[in-house]
Amino acid sequence: MPIDYRILASIHTYIHLGDFAQHMTSRLVDFAQRDHWMGRQIVDLGCGTGESLKWLAQRGYIVTGVDISSEMLDIARKTTQGMSVRWIRSDIRNVPDVKEMDLALALDVMHEFSSLQELQEVFQSANTLLKPGKLFIFDLYTIEGLVDRSSGEDTLTYDQDGVTIFAHNNFDYERQIQRRDYIIFRQQENGWQRQDTHRILRAYPIQGITALAQRCGFEVLHVLNQDMKPYNPGESTRRIVCLARKRA
Repeated sequence: MPIDYRILASIHTYIHLGDFAQHMTSRLVDFAQRDHWMGRQIVDLGCGTGESLKWLAQRGYIVTGVDISSEMLDIARKTTQGMSVRWIRSDIRNVPDVKEMDLALALDVMHEFSSLQELQEVFQSANTLLKPGKLFIFDLYTIEGLVDRSSGEDTLTYDQDGVTIFAHNNFDYERQIQRRDYIIFRQQENGWQRQDTHRILRAYPIQGITALAQRCGFEVLHVLNQDMKPYNPGESTRRIVCLARKRA
């Protein structure tokens, strides 16, 4: 069953869907600048509800937001109301009419793809969007991170303002997939309305991901842990962040 972004968009604030992008965007741009990156044209792949774009647009960057969900884009437009942002509704594996970017971001999105073939298509797409020598920055959960995210079975995630959300976690060790099911109750005049949705995330071997990026025309400059320190193979971390430069 495909992910219903229409429902997820309606509860994005309650389940903190944009928190990672909101927390990391400024840190990643600062890190890139300290590593000699310069540029103004930025594309946010899988921009969701626009947390990264808002921060970037407020600081004068020329930004493009790409997402497959019209509901997410509607929220992002409201989030960035009055700011200059270009919007494209598209699968990030095939983005039309975007090129010559200085930076491509894909935050909290790569682990939603279900195979290495699909990730290869994302890398190839990002490559076509960027100028030579410019950066693609993305993150991924580790297996450890997804197992940790699955801790606890049923959780009351939100219970305010006539909205109650329960979450149920499940981790498939064989396929390295974490699924979180959401049950949403909304108070109506004549009772409660129930909706169900879910989010599925997949972990990939870090060495395999970096090798794939290299095959798609990137040089992997940095692999960072969740604290923005260099990641050492075998160490404990819930996520990794990669900075990859398009080869000339």
